[in-house]
Amino acid sequence: MTKLPDNENLRRLFREGRTDKEIAKAFGCSPQAVNLRFTQMGIERKPFANTAAAILEAAWPRDEFERSKFSRFNRVRDLSSFMRSRLGDPTLTAKQIQRAERFAAHLELNDLILTLDWDQENPWVYMPRESSDGRLVIRWPEGRERPKGPHLEAISLPPSESDAG
Repeated sequence: MTKLPDNENLRRLFREGRTDKEIAKAFGCSPQAVNLRFTQMGIERKPFANTAAAILEAAWPRDEFERSKFSRFNRVRDLSSFMRSRLGDPTLTAKQIQRAERFAAHLELNDLILTLDWDQENPWVYMPRESSDGRLVIRWPEGRERPKGPHLEAISLPPSESDAG
């Protein structure tokens, strides 16, 4: 009998960026048991691309929002490259790194945030940043639990030079 929590709580820990080792230690089991459970849940372990997808899933669940219909648009590809870059993905191509940097610079320079507006042909739209957005690159939907730890960092602009001073 497994000591792991139910799938919903395990998925939440995954979205928070907890490693298999951290989860295993918290629940008194092996990292292999955690990995097996994730596999049984259908969570593929391409850590960076899947983590980026899981973050978007937490904001706009695929079944509810049919988000995959809009994955071909450049803005969501830029967002994905940005998130993977912030997560430290060593497999990014030079073009993906350039996309991530250009995306962050555009948001920073123009004080914008990316959000979904279902009334648009391309629902990924840039909107003026509000103070409640903080350093996020996407406007997090109300009523949805915000990620924590590395997953929150993945959807946040790096600290600006003025933040450091």
